Amino acid sequence: MRDARPKSGPAPAPNSGSTWAALRRFWPYARPHRRWLWLGLLMIPVVAAVSALRPLLVKQAIDGDIAAGSALGLRFTAMLFLGAVMAEFFASAVQVYALQRVGYVTISDLRRAVFRHVLRLPARFYDKTPIGSLLARSTSDIEALSETLAFGVFTILTDVAVILSIVTAMFILDARLTLISLAVAPLLAVLVRFFSSRLRALQLEIRKAQSVQSGYLAEQLAGVTVAQLFGREQATGDEYERLGGRYLRATKTANWYDASLYSLMDGISALCVALLIYFAAPELFPATPAATGVTLGLLFAFIDYLQRVFVPIREFSAKLATIQRAVASLERIYSLLDEPAEPRSSPGAADPLAGFTGGVTVENLRFRYRQGAPEVLRGISFTIAPGEIVAVVGRTGSGKTSLGRILTRTYDDYEGHVHLATTNGPLEVRDVVPDALRRHILMVQQDVFLFNDDVAQNVSLGEPGLANDPARIEAALRTVQAADFVAARGGLGFVVGERGRNLSVGETQLLAFARVAARSPTLLILDEATASVDSMTEHKVQAAIEELLRGRSVLVIAHRLSTVRRADKILVMQAGEVVEQGRHEDLLARGGVYAELYRMGFKEPEAKA
Repeated sequence: MRDARPKSGPAPAPNSGSTWAALRRFWPYARPHRRWLWLGLLMIPVVAAVSALRPLLVKQAIDGDIAAGSALGLRFTAMLFLGAVMAEFFASAVQVYALQRVGYVTISDLRRAVFRHVLRLPARFYDKTPIGSLLARSTSDIEALSETLAFGVFTILTDVAVILSIVTAMFILDARLTLISLAVAPLLAVLVRFFSSRLRALQLEIRKAQSVQSGYLAEQLAGVTVAQLFGREQATGDEYERLGGRYLRATKTANWYDASLYSLMDGISALCVALLIYFAAPELFPATPAATGVTLGLLFAFIDYLQRVFVPIREFSAKLATIQRAVASLERIYSLLDEPAEPRSSPGAADPLAGFTGGVTVENLRFRYRQGAPEVLRGISFTIAPGEIVAVVGRTGSGKTSLGRILTRTYDDYEGHVHLATTNGPLEVRDVVPDALRRHILMVQQDVFLFNDDVAQNVSLGEPGLANDPARIEAALRTVQAADFVAARGGLGFVVGERGRNLSVGETQLLAFARVAARSPTLLILDEATASVDSMTEHKVQAAIEELLRGRSVLVIAHRLSTVRRADKILVMQAGEVVEQGRHEDLLARGGVYAELYRMGFKEPEAKA
């Protein structure tokens, strides 16, 4: 699928005070569809010219044909009027179709670009951003843009062209009457500017309130069982209502401003017509008819022009509110697109880890999750030899999981060195793009996420080489002892349900192992991978783990002795430091931290084993 994001990289953030700056930044997404855009724009002068022509034809009919008593001339003028109407209809139809086509296709490209970008954002971004906020930006904010492109910004260009053509025609006919008719233009400009700034601020507040409420809704639905178990339904509903109140207040205020602007535009339009009639009336019945150029046809043409010029101005109030919603949405979307994404390999680029042996050297590794936070890794050093199994144990919060996150580049910004051994020499982890790194280093986590899809999709994750090779998926399932229960449930087409709700915890974990088995990584990281598995299932999983460990380097972060005791080396971590390392028997004999952990948590599983 084509990536519609501009290839030149993220553009600078728009000036929050400029609507057009935000809309100009949107141009790179519309550029691929510019042919339809130019077609729509070419119709604008046609629509404007025909719109200005029709009152002139009416003037000609009244002051020329009717005054001269020419039936033939009146019929000819009527035919011209009919032709002008048909031309305006055709030009307007082509314009609306072309511009709306551009708008909807561009929005579709933007939606794909936002989704692709979100998928590439690092874990640090998700640590600070609620999922509900991302949903709002990816759905309602983009939908607001769709409404604007289809009915707002492009049609305003037509309105401007129509207004200019009408004002030009009015000046040509009678400059004095034109100045009288447009005497309220300064007041109009002040009103539009005032209401525009207020509507923009309110629309931004509406989008923020909607985002907060959506985030709260997503969070509460994900944890609805907790709310029910602890009787928090009423309190949760009250909080949701409170958050909705912020959205409602901002929406009501915005509607008030919008309605006020529309009413003012209607009133000013009527005032202009009244001024025109007031000042033109004496000249329609002068003492000497040759002394004035104001005729009934001219007055009728001016009234028609005023009504025509105020139609787009009056509709501009509604379009203005739509554009302000879009600009508020654009600013939120831009802030998301400006978040730095993880780098990716260039198409056809050589694999930097083609010669990766599985060896890892960690030297003086220091890491913290955010600036100013305490260090979770404090100068640790160790090695993993090719084909070696290294276990990491320690109390909760000792920094075990952070090791796996650094090795897979889930988090960067560490201090020290993490070298990967290759046949061409060592490579620093931070120097290998994440997607290339993760083709060779995979992690099985304790909290497995399964998608609401079938077994085949959850194992292959849509990877073409796997998705098109069911035999390879079935082989992976057999390797991890999952083939029997999958076959009993209906085979690869069995839908596991949202988050795997149709499976037990143990079966969910087996599918996580199948994902790894199907890809055969050089370095495997098991992050508490059997911590939530019952003893009977663990006995079944151990055979799968034995198969997965064979012939590759492994970093095991584990609580259970059955996984740890066969390791070639055990790292004992405490407060972000490696305080002991060695084999199981040697560390027990030493009587240190590992021996204490063994007495507290490992002894019972050993007896069961």
